[in-house]
Amino acid sequence: MLRSEAPVEAERSLKSDPRAEKTRRAIFSAVESLTTAQRTPITVSDIVRTASISRSSFYAHFSGLDDLAREYLHVQLAEVRASVALLVRTDSADRQDAAQHSYRRLLTHMVKHYPVYANVLDLSLSRGAYDEVVHGYASLWLDSIDTLGGLPIGPRPELTATFVAGGALTLIGSTLKGRVSVSDDDLVDELAQLLPATLLETQFC
Repeated sequence: MLRSEAPVEAERSLKSDPRAEKTRRAIFSAVESLTTAQRTPITVSDIVRTASISRSSFYAHFSGLDDLAREYLHVQLAEVRASVALLVRTDSADRQDAAQHSYRRLLTHMVKHYPVYANVLDLSLSRGAYDEVVHGYASLWLDSIDTLGGLPIGPRPELTATFVAGGALTLIGSTLKGRVSVSDDDLVDELAQLLPATLLETQFC
């Protein structure tokens, strides 16, 4: 559903306000500090206390933790984008190794920032936020596939990208929450093996 123009304009105005931008930086800085200091899920109270802001200031920027996690992921996925693009560009004979490198970067990011994503990765609590996280990661795959001419065989690229993103994030989330017992190295290896043959074997244009 498209948002009305008024909220969009209000959001742009908020982001262009130097004081508002300072508050946003304080929120993200607090998140970084908290993810370093604790492994339990972050709360709004944790953030406002660490950032030295009021709860109303936090909610002026984000509707809640789900909203914060979505935007945080969009910022942080820049770390993963290069490895996804490299994977798709790599010769098919070496793509398994490239896949492991890509997944290791994603797993490292998710482990480091687990307190941010802990609730988002629980479907029963945050379906909308989870869908946004999957969409963000799937977009990286789709952009890389489209740039290189798409998939000559198999399912449509957008279906493949969503399948890969959703499967990887669900498995990583289950592992981080202790629902699946596997080492980080084994998880990276198996994620690479689970990639569809269309991605591993396709000779892109």
